[in-house]
Amino acid sequence: MDFEKYDVVIIGGGPAGCIAGEHIKHHNVLIIEEHQSIGAPLQCAGLISKKGVKELGNPKGIVNKIKGAYIYSKNNTLKIGDDDEIRAYVFERKVMDKDIAIRASKKADFLLKAYGRLIDNNLNKKKNLLNFKTFSKNRDLKYRLSIHHLGETYTICPKVIIGADGARSNIGKSAGLSINREILSGAQLEMVNVNIDDDFVYVFFDRTFCKDFFIWIIPMGKDRVRVGLCNSSNTYKKLLNFINNHPIASKILKNAVPVEFSVGTLPIGYLKTTVKNNLMLVGDAAGQVKPLSGGGLYYGAKCAKICGKIIDEYLANNYGLSYLKNYDKLWKKDIGNEIKAGLRFRTLIKKMDDKKIDKLLEFIIKNNLVEHITKKGDMDNPSIILKDLFKKFLN
Repeated sequence: MDFEKYDVVIIGGGPAGCIAGEHIKHHNVLIIEEHQSIGAPLQCAGLISKKGVKELGNPKGIVNKIKGAYIYSKNNTLKIGDDDEIRAYVFERKVMDKDIAIRASKKADFLLKAYGRLIDNNLNKKKNLLNFKTFSKNRDLKYRLSIHHLGETYTICPKVIIGADGARSNIGKSAGLSINREILSGAQLEMVNVNIDDDFVYVFFDRTFCKDFFIWIIPMGKDRVRVGLCNSSNTYKKLLNFINNHPIASKILKNAVPVEFSVGTLPIGYLKTTVKNNLMLVGDAAGQVKPLSGGGLYYGAKCAKICGKIIDEYLANNYGLSYLKNYDKLWKKDIGNEIKAGLRFRTLIKKMDDKKIDKLLEFIIKNNLVEHITKKGDMDNPSIILKDLFKKFLN
């Protein structure tokens, strides 16, 4: 394989990596994926807003349409949404991811079961002057890649490297771009034989069963659901406890049979910078995730398009390396304020025990705010409605 022909190498074949590659339109792109197939293993609940679906390019894989949510605290229940408007879609991620990858394959090549490791050219300067001179023509390009595939190792020097390798991004860590952000572990079971209102998702805030985040039941159509949670530890054990012992969920899921188990990682908080020399991070690797819901597909797709556009302009016009920093400015201008607001609200919500969460839902019910939330709420920009609610609730 002629690795030297590639101008851009993307580490990670998920939606963010593929969409970035798809939007680098006039240059040679290689997408490296560590797994043997795109879309596996499953690491997501697959619930995507209407805006998110459009941003992802209307991919295949929809299995259900969602009109709202039931939100449960210890002693109260809210029903947000109505029976008239579709607000989100549930996807079979294996189908969706593969469809996005097929689109990207029109513009990029794929290499499966391969691993990319970042190499710092400055280390060569310190350790081996002769080796450094070999790369003197590319002295502005600090990072090279070591690619491991089928027992062989190749060293290449692409003009741009994109790290789209997920929440724990080894590429980002190698460049010193990781930060002390909150990392939660997720566990999820797909279950069948469930009698549920499949037009609505079920969200549970109960510190007894999940102290760090929330628990979800997402219908995938008739009698099929995904049940999951995120927490700082023991997520699978806590998930089973919820399924078996939660007073409402245990009744909903009493006849449920598990057919698939999946785990994942949720990063909360984003990096001060997502560009360093010829390296750019996108998606979960960059922390482009909603802090309150954990959703990363909509933000990741938006930012991947910006990333691809900036790279296209950089390569086409032979700009200096500093031009790539425009990506950092543009994506933060687009969604940075919403992420910051989400982090502030997450800090506030984490301090609320079950009694305070109960009081909040009770306040919403007593003050007839459900209709207001239904009309004004936006799952992609929740800070707007939350700012309004907490202002009323705390005053």
